Amino acid sequence: MKNSDQRSAFSGQQKQGARPPKQSRILITGAIALVTAGASAWLTLGSAPVHCDALAPLTVLATLAAFLISICFRQMGRYADKRSRWILLVFLLVAAATLFADFRYVRRYRTFCEQLQQQIRQVEPNH
Repeated sequence: MKNSDQRSAFSGQQKQGARPPKQSRILITGAIALVTAGASAWLTLGSAPVHCDALAPLTVLATLAAFLISICFRQMGRYADKRSRWILLVFLLVAAATLFADFRYVRRYRTFCEQLQQQIRQVEPNH
């Protein structure tokens, strides 16, 4: 019983003496979210023909966007003020849109690219 009382008193002291989280963390999260969205848009909208080489980087960007979504949710728990939460919500929506767009692009062109690779392998002479 005494240990639990001491632990709760100690955790209360830690919360009172804890520094508020740095606002720069929100900006870093936002910068990463915007760079990820920009890279995704550059790979998908940059050229009219389908580039099968872009599917792997888009998969990586989609994974990064999913990770950013989890970071935004985690940071929402740390920042109590509404302004920070709204900013994080915007970055979360950017990351979610990136994840959704990358998933749709990869899903749409994956079978086409696989069929194209099979045709190229059939035409290549055996060495």
